[in-house]
Amino acid sequence: MRTNHQKNQNLSVAGYIFKQRNLLIILAVIFNTANSRAQLKTDNLSGKWHLEMEHNDLGLSQIIMEFNVTGENNFEGHTRKDALKDILGGAKSMLAKSFNDGLKGGSILRIENGTYSSVSDSLKFTGVLTSLVGNYNIKGYVFQGKLSATLNDMNNNYKGSIKGERNTHLLPLRDYHALYKETASLTYNKIFNRDIMQTKEWKRFDRKMNDVSAKVQDDLEMVFAFFYYAGKLPISHYMLMRPFGDDETEQSHDTEVATGVSENYKQRVFLEEKGAGVGYLKITSFDGSAAEMDSVFKVIAKNNYKNLIVDLRNNPGGSVDAGMSFATHVADNTFYGGVFLTQKYFNNHDELPTVAEYESFPHFTESNYDMLMHGIHTTEGLCLKVVPKEPVYDGKLYILINGRTGSTCEPLVYGFKQKKRAVIIGKPTAGAMLAAEMFELSDGFRMFLPTADYYSFDGQRLDKIGVKPDVEVEGDALEYVMRLIAE
Repeated sequence: MRTNHQKNQNLSVAGYIFKQRNLLIILAVIFNTANSRAQLKTDNLSGKWHLEMEHNDLGLSQIIMEFNVTGENNFEGHTRKDALKDILGGAKSMLAKSFNDGLKGGSILRIENGTYSSVSDSLKFTGVLTSLVGNYNIKGYVFQGKLSATLNDMNNNYKGSIKGERNTHLLPLRDYHALYKETASLTYNKIFNRDIMQTKEWKRFDRKMNDVSAKVQDDLEMVFAFFYYAGKLPISHYMLMRPFGDDETEQSHDTEVATGVSENYKQRVFLEEKGAGVGYLKITSFDGSAAEMDSVFKVIAKNNYKNLIVDLRNNPGGSVDAGMSFATHVADNTFYGGVFLTQKYFNNHDELPTVAEYESFPHFTESNYDMLMHGIHTTEGLCLKVVPKEPVYDGKLYILINGRTGSTCEPLVYGFKQKKRAVIIGKPTAGAMLAAEMFELSDGFRMFLPTADYYSFDGQRLDKIGVKPDVEVEGDALEYVMRLIAE
């Protein structure tokens, strides 16, 4: 028979056991819930994703990227391993990886230093996207089976985005071999001189692309392969891409042609004073309008600078509109700016025209891209003629250049150098001077290819050669000019 004391003890023990058992149950529930959440987080990210990447430099690409959780709240991502081996070959892919740590495993894109965390019913992640064109901070989330992220450069400037969902597509994503055949056919029909397709460089390019295009699995691999092998051709301005935002771009161009001002206006010309009587004109590209260039030279005339420094460093070129306008405001007399030769010319002639024959071609004097293209489409060639236009700057002119000064810039630099109108300072230009156009292909791809060759007023070809400066400097060309002016 138990005493009351024993009963109370037994009740206390039973209560303790009950509490301990409940505690264990609660801990088990918490543990399982935590495991479920951890599993949820892992399942939300791990695996292959079919993604669409919009990038300001790379354009639009459909890619397959695999994500792998590497530790607690850590992950890494990569596009197809050994893609570089398929594109470059074994030896060259190994060499490429030795020079670029971001190409581990032979992937074109990687996400490194990835971290993730759970927020409500979504997953947030950050990391560093490494690529052949640079590294970018990636920040995004996964919600209801969809992934979305932004790309910023290391200075936090927006560069693009990535979005998509789980991969359910068979590889390759498209028939890239058929796409290459389409580019070859278009090239034959549109390139300024079909003889280029008979060169050993072209035949090697064609052989490589026929082989590689049958191996690549997504858009980025195809675009990279084309870019790599086209770089070995004896011509510039030959690219395959999938641009984005085309409708807005076309609408903006139409408005700009009509009014001289784009609805999506982006300033490309910057003027400032660098001291008494010294103007500094930075032109980031010649994609602007003739009206913009005319306007800035009115300000230059008003300020009456004795010295004008025109900075064309890192200017990739652009359209004839702004380029021709610039030339007319600094030319001290009328001169021929060279000649564009089209496929119609090379189909009918085996030899280049002499400089004396340039005048037989129709003369082009307008700052108008559409008129230039019409001439390229309908004639054997066009002779560029620069006629001074008020207000004309007649002071001391300095032009700064480097290895990223290309296209429209180069005939200007060459002409003003040879005519002794300007002192050219810096590094040799890019050597990328041809008239090129964009053509549509299937599946949203486009091709940029040269439809007219260019020769200077004295018969020199600039493409793949470039223009050397009068004064080559190792340091800052602007600082050099400022010291020169101060002497």
